[in-house]
Amino acid sequence: MTSFPARRLLAVLASIFLIAFVLWMSGVENVWRRLISFPYWALSGILLLLVANLFLVSFRFWRVLAHFGITVSWKVASHACVAGHAAGLVVISLFGQVMGRQVVMQQLGVQPVVNASLAAYERVILASVSGVLGVLGGGFLLSYAVIADFFRHLPIAEVIGTALGGAVLSLWLGRSRFEASLSEKAFSRKNFVRVMFIAGLTLVGQLLVIGSFVLGVLAISPNTPFLDALAAAAIISFVASMPVTINGWGVRELAAVYVLGKLGVLAADAVAVSVVIGLCSTLVILAVVPFSFRKRPTLLPPQFLLPHSVVEIEKSVAWILGMAVAVAVFFQIHLAFPEGAINVNLADPFAILALATLALQILLNRQTPVWRIQRFNMALGMISLLLLFGFLRGWLEIGVTQWALGGRLLGWLVLLGYLSAGYLFVANFGAQGLRRLTESLIATASVVVLLQVSLRLLEYWGLNLGVQLTPNFEGYSGNRNAFAFQLLAVMALILGYSQVYARYSVLMNHPARAWIFSVLLGILLAGLVWTGSRAGCLAGLLILLLAGFSRLADRKMLGWGFIFAAMLWASVWMLTQGASVWMLTQGSSVHSSSVQSALSSDYSNSERLATIAYAYELWQQSPVFGAGLGVFISKSQAWLGHPQVVHSTPLWLLAEFGLVGVTVMGWAFFLLARFAIRLGKSSPARWGLLLLLFAFAIFSLVHEIFYQRIFWFVLGAVMARPFLSKGRV
Repeated sequence: MTSFPARRLLAVLASIFLIAFVLWMSGVENVWRRLISFPYWALSGILLLLVANLFLVSFRFWRVLAHFGITVSWKVASHACVAGHAAGLVVISLFGQVMGRQVVMQQLGVQPVVNASLAAYERVILASVSGVLGVLGGGFLLSYAVIADFFRHLPIAEVIGTALGGAVLSLWLGRSRFEASLSEKAFSRKNFVRVMFIAGLTLVGQLLVIGSFVLGVLAISPNTPFLDALAAAAIISFVASMPVTINGWGVRELAAVYVLGKLGVLAADAVAVSVVIGLCSTLVILAVVPFSFRKRPTLLPPQFLLPHSVVEIEKSVAWILGMAVAVAVFFQIHLAFPEGAINVNLADPFAILALATLALQILLNRQTPVWRIQRFNMALGMISLLLLFGFLRGWLEIGVTQWALGGRLLGWLVLLGYLSAGYLFVANFGAQGLRRLTESLIATASVVVLLQVSLRLLEYWGLNLGVQLTPNFEGYSGNRNAFAFQLLAVMALILGYSQVYARYSVLMNHPARAWIFSVLLGILLAGLVWTGSRAGCLAGLLILLLAGFSRLADRKMLGWGFIFAAMLWASVWMLTQGASVWMLTQGSSVHSSSVQSALSSDYSNSERLATIAYAYELWQQSPVFGAGLGVFISKSQAWLGHPQVVHSTPLWLLAEFGLVGVTVMGWAFFLLARFAIRLGKSSPARWGLLLLLFAFAIFSLVHEIFYQRIFWFVLGAVMARPFLSKGRV
């Protein structure tokens, strides 16, 4: 998937770059002058607070182990925790924490995926607690009206409502015994008390860290009001807790300069405070390591330490990550800041955790993912090398750009995370897991379509609920073409399973089940039409024809799905027309919003053709190896007047990777297609994959969709080979 040294190098480079940036911005001499004049009383207080925090974190890890049914002594837990902190000094904190702890915990028979799940559990609680404190601090410094306005522009209620609706519908469609048992355990009163206890310990630990920042700020800027320093420290502590660099170096300094600058603290002073905190934190860990490992405790036999099955814990983690991604992948949140805006997919953190889990299995157990085709790992490795090679060529041509490094090179790691999430789920739960994942995607996508239709109809009739609706019907993806492809991916799965559902309804004498999925298929088809995406509608029509004529799908379900889609679309159209007539009779102006998106304008068409023409010209300049990753979007500013991507995946590959890139990607696509169409072999996974690849091939001709998250998530699920060990099928 991806190598550990590569991740370590990226984390180190990120930390060095950020530290160098803030030092250059603040002045190295100024920072050094403030460091050597730092008061000793402040240093002593900071060290004491950080020692107390390290003790508290070790105690928290000991209790987390107990909550997962892993009974160890305090010494073993503290040794593992200190080892994790020590490893976090040289590698990215999340990976270092898991790797260091695993050195100790593997002697107890604890598998990497279990250890990773413990870290994920702690990180989720830490992010929640530090996030709340950071929001409170931001509200105090910037005014709570600004924070409230920020959250008002986020569709929080819609996301929560859609996620809950999708989860309920998915469970109603086909809840398994494992899901029932897991839900019962997760939502028990006993488990709630445990989570609150860990959250309380985390809160105390964060207050200790915030206190160390406050001491540093007051030592270097005594005139700063205490409450202002406390609020600023809460924000800096939240940013520093993000596991993106080595031990928080770089992001902590950058956040300190920005936040403390709001209080009038000089940049050099802010960097000095942050560096002191980082050095003291490192010193505390290094000082504790020799004492922690001076005398190794006697470890109990693993059978007395793991009352709960490792497989059970691993399956629980895989279920949580997979289902979280299946629901959250539909939500792309637009965050607007004074300095700019960023787009965040809510499923990204879960995908990254899945990648970390699978990477640990590869590194510590020497177990590479087992796919349904043998050379798929090789194909993924070659794609990774291709992207790295293209990035280096682009670096030499135009330098490092944010789009090439963050959007494409590091974005590939995120895509591998989605692939990992689908793989882990199906590898642990087999054919039943793939079916449940399919039903969750179907349920969530259908709820998104129905909610968007309902909100738009209510606004069209003059009832404004305060939600912000986009001009186009695009769900929560931020782009109607992206939403259209999401619906196509889900349609490929429901068509692949249509014959299974049809047979089940006959065998179980449950004809209503086939009708339910016909209705859901109709909802997805209607949603596809409402997007107004011409590529999406064409691809949808072609996969319906392919599924019907080749008998990949149940024709009865297919026919009724088409009828339901037509009825739903016509009903919504009549409601909008009725609203228009009623408003005219009342003397009111007709509302400008509509459910149906308009087709692309002539300007959009001409721009798409222009990107294709420029991409072809760029490829001709370097036909074998391409121009390099990021070169097209960099030069598009001069060509088109604004940055723009190539509106075609094959031409993007040709322009920036040349014939070499097309060969590598084409070979990987060929492996997948050959597996999907192999004669004599039939299964929902193969049928779903074939329809997905067909939709991808059509859609990618006029849009760049290689980085569509749902494609890689579904691909990982349908390509995963279930574990064959006892109890894991």
